[in-house]
Amino acid sequence: MKLRFEEHGRICVVEIEGELVGDSPDALLRACRERAADGSRDFILDVSATSTVDSAGLEAMLDLADAAIERRGRCLIAGPETSLRTIFDITRVGERLEVHDGVAAATRVLR
Repeated sequence: MKLRFEEHGRICVVEIEGELVGDSPDALLRACRERAADGSRDFILDVSATSTVDSAGLEAMLDLADAAIERRGRCLIAGPETSLRTIFDITRVGERLEVHDGVAAATRVLR
């Protein structure tokens, strides 16, 4: 998994490339917590380049959303492919996370 970050004021866009499985969700959580400590309040998880997510990855997304809410922020999901949307639907994670077609759409919600 590769992570890339773009910070726009209080909004941090996290591009997740590859598989969000195994131990990689821990790296995502650590990196996002560091950015939250540096002032990011809202997170957009760009999963358009994410090929696979396991239960640990889904749990990490939910943990980030909960942590953002505690800081009066939000954590949005952007750009999931059909297979990832199906995973969100089957696991009902999509009921707890705001899912948007892309980063631009998610950004508009936060502004």
